Amino acid sequence: MLNERRTIYVVAYLIVYAIAAQILISGFNESPKDILTVFACVGIGFSLAAWYLTKNIRNRTRDKISFPKETWFIIFLIAWIVLYITYGSGFIDRLLPASILKNQRVYSFITLARKLLVFVFVPFFLYKTAGFSSKDFGLRLPVKKIFTVKNIVIFLVLSILITAFQYYLSNGGKNFRKEHFTLLQLITGFPLLFVWLFVEAGLVEEFFFRAVLQARLSLLLKSRTAGIVVSGLIFGLAHAPGLYLRGAGSEGIEEQLPFIFFAAYTIVYMSIAGIFLGILYIRTKNLWLVIALHAMLDLIPNFSDFIHTWYLPF
Repeated sequence: MLNERRTIYVVAYLIVYAIAAQILISGFNESPKDILTVFACVGIGFSLAAWYLTKNIRNRTRDKISFPKETWFIIFLIAWIVLYITYGSGFIDRLLPASILKNQRVYSFITLARKLLVFVFVPFFLYKTAGFSSKDFGLRLPVKKIFTVKNIVIFLVLSILITAFQYYLSNGGKNFRKEHFTLLQLITGFPLLFVWLFVEAGLVEEFFFRAVLQARLSLLLKSRTAGIVVSGLIFGLAHAPGLYLRGAGSEGIEEQLPFIFFAAYTIVYMSIAGIFLGILYIRTKNLWLVIALHAMLDLIPNFSDFIHTWYLPF
């Protein structure tokens, strides 16, 4: 019965993925080669690498058992996130002075603060009312368990694979290769951007989509596969409104396209990354490792914007 349920979720995801891919190919002339490359490299390659590298990890961590009203907690949080990414972000922007909106550096910190509020603090304190603690979400992990030799090897191997893929095969890598960055910009920019993305993208998104959504859905749906697949889809689609409203320069897309394109695009190109990160999280239960690798995934696509925003080197 368990295997049948797992198969149903995998097949359902593949059907949704195939529909999204067909929309991109037939409706927007997206290259089938690009789609297959991402599916093969990220969906299959990275996932198998994560599975293999974590095969000897004995993960004894167990998620806290579900409670009677938790389904409503999840529904509320998903609605909360949808409200923020569709209307809330723009509403907050309209309340800000024009001087702040024009100052990209100040605006970056404001955006970070509100993302931490929406994706981390609200979900955490909501669950805290149900008796959860930071330890239940993997935030309070002993340092010796984070920096084991095994975890360092996993991070280094997957980082090399991710960087090679992003540089040579991703849409974000196309913009990076067009720029002529100095050695000083590369030396200063990459470490600073990694630290920024560790918090702004890694902590914000992995806490909500992996430590909260995936972990809790796995229990509620009685299937770890279901938790990975459903949270992966939501993870991908959560990026669609931002790309549609604020532009997709980091993805190498300069023209304005209809929302259906970005919905399909995020399923094809981003949900697959959510699946990979979900597998890594369920195998290791090391949220900090997953956060760091998420930052690596976003490093090259965001490098150009980061350099121009912060005028690096100083």
